[in-house]
Amino acid sequence: MVLAKGNIRDLSSLALLQRQKGVEPSWGTTQGPMGKRLQQELMTLMMSGDKGISTFPESDDLFKWVGNIHGAAGTNPTLTAL
Repeated sequence: MVLAKGNIRDLSSLALLQRQKGVEPSWGTTQGPMGKRLQQELMTLMMSGDKGISTFPESDDLFKWVGNIHGAAGTNPTLTAL
């Protein structure tokens, strides 16, 4: 299944489908306190429903994420990532 970047609902649906089939999502295999914390953050973000902001792991690596922030109509926001 190919997921469209920026569509966090698809990622949430995929995780739910995998769990229903008894399969832990591939990003759920990260061990240790850092991995557990990132999994909790991911679930919180997926369930928040904030419009205009989405983020999710880029691949199976929980330490590399893709985020999208949409500004107000007619604006061109400048973002700096450090």
